Amino acid sequence: MSATSVSGAVLFTDLVGFTEFNDGRGDGAALDVLDRQRTLVDGVLGADPDARVVKEIGDGLMIWFEGTADALSLSLELREAIETARTDEGFPLAVRMGLHHGEALVRGDDLVGSTVNIAARVCDLAGPGELLASEAVVRSAANGSRPRVMRPVGPARVKGVSEPIWLHRVA
Repeated sequence: MSATSVSGAVLFTDLVGFTEFNDGRGDGAALDVLDRQRTLVDGVLGADPDARVVKEIGDGLMIWFEGTADALSLSLELREAIETARTDEGFPLAVRMGLHHGEALVRGDDLVGSTVNIAARVCDLAGPGELLASEAVVRSAANGSRPRVMRPVGPARVKGVSEPIWLHRVA
């Protein structure tokens, strides 16, 4: 079976402490948090035809961007929107994010492949309120020059990937 390949950036998000929040506050409150998160995401992505939520994975999201520069910009906007909601509106949880650029295979409405896997693993390494991006994102977005918003973290081993992934903290 042949699959279509697409090039772009994959962002994974994860709400830090969601399981504990759900345990302490209950399913209704947890559902409210997920609905609020989706409202924030939809507000940031807007009608951008080059960005879409591929799927919701529990309290996390997988988002696809055709352009890497847009992926960086919109990922930062999303992080800021969630941080603002935490400060101004009592949104209870911080978000961690991981962004990677490369090829992915289209499988129905889903995307699969190593680019997707690496983006998920990069997200796992991020701390609360942090956006980590791979070197592939930096190279694709900057055309060879390092964006000022990037701070090198260094190489990291990620589960299931044989070579270290160079990471950058997006300021």
